[in-house]
Amino acid sequence: MRRKILIFLLASLVVCLFALTTLAQVEEQKEQLFVIDEWVVKPPMADEFEAVVKEAIAIYAEHKFPYPFYTFWSSDFHYNIMWPYEKYGDLDNWYKDIEELSKKVGEPWQDLNKRAVVTYEYTYSSVYYSMPELSYTPENPRLKPDEANFFFFDIYYVQPGKTKEFKEIIKKFVALAKSKNITEGWEAYDGDIGTDMPVYAFVMRAKDEADFYIHNTKMWEILGEEGEKLWEESVALIRKREERQAWFLPDLSYIPKEK
Repeated sequence: MRRKILIFLLASLVVCLFALTTLAQVEEQKEQLFVIDEWVVKPPMADEFEAVVKEAIAIYAEHKFPYPFYTFWSSDFHYNIMWPYEKYGDLDNWYKDIEELSKKVGEPWQDLNKRAVVTYEYTYSSVYYSMPELSYTPENPRLKPDEANFFFFDIYYVQPGKTKEFKEIIKKFVALAKSKNITEGWEAYDGDIGTDMPVYAFVMRAKDEADFYIHNTKMWEILGEEGEKLWEESVALIRKREERQAWFLPDLSYIPKEK
């Protein structure tokens, strides 16, 4: 059974993989690095995991920790925390700052980490880069950023040596969407460290699952035969594909107050 979804994500989320407004600002045409920490939480421990995250956010806010993160949840109890950075060098600064924070907070911070450890099966990280040239921002988007908390992630693992061809096809998708005045946008990402490269991931947002599939179907109807042809060409270049659905959790996300 084939479901044709144009966007491609953020693997493991990824979450990153991706502020909520940062994800929406692809029109700035600036590449950005995202570190996505994926936490596979034990279902009975989900409430405790969320409580720990909220307490950590309170500590970050109290000490004016400068790095934001955005949390996404999927029904298989995968929590993906996305940290946006400008470059890899920023990670060194993050590690230094988090170490200083842990020393300042002391025992409460250590206790928080001990409580967190028992709530999840395992965690791992991956890195993605935003790709403005493969993303599509509608001139008249159907939804405003704050109207959509449901995210559909579609991950395409490209055959080695076929990345250039694949990207050219996606650029044609972008041009076709513009020519058809498609109102559904998507953000594109290129997998780096911690991913099964080469991998390209894109994300599309909606109010909820039903809203997504209804308007995704309409989008494909508008794209017509040209879209169908590009879809077939892109699939011929991949070795596997994965789909994920997730909800943005603003109460488990941290956005520092502006100075």
